[in-house]
Amino acid sequence: MSVDPITCHILDTTQGKPATGVVVQLYHLSTDPTDYEPTEAKLFATGKTDTDGRIKKWVFDPKIKNDETIGINGESQSWDVLKPGIYKAKFLTGKYFLGLKELGLNRTFFPFVEIIFIIDNPPDHHYHIPLLLSNFSYSTYRGS
Repeated sequence: MSVDPITCHILDTTQGKPATGVVVQLYHLSTDPTDYEPTEAKLFATGKTDTDGRIKKWVFDPKIKNDETIGINGESQSWDVLKPGIYKAKFLTGKYFLGLKELGLNRTFFPFVEIIFIIDNPPDHHYHIPLLLSNFSYSTYRGS
């Protein structure tokens, strides 16, 4: 199975295992990678982490038929080409921690985590966003 050019991985550091079933949304903020004050965010894809805590393929908004600014083909639900710009991954972590009530981990200080990142011009082949997550802290880095 091929993977999309943007992927993510969540490790739950409170349990020492992947965070399964976390919904993540992808937004496009700007076509200009140097636009450090974008004014709007356009939701274009959603995914849910698998049993390994990963999202390799995204589900694109069905209202988007073709979007050349992002480089997706909504009709075929595929990425034609990754376009430069500023993007955001929004991890909906609050619902994940609510589901851990039996472990006593059903509280979190961060109901969601937003990671804003740049797709260079020209883009690299792949962008991976790992998230190390606990209910009271998180960390991220540019993965490979």
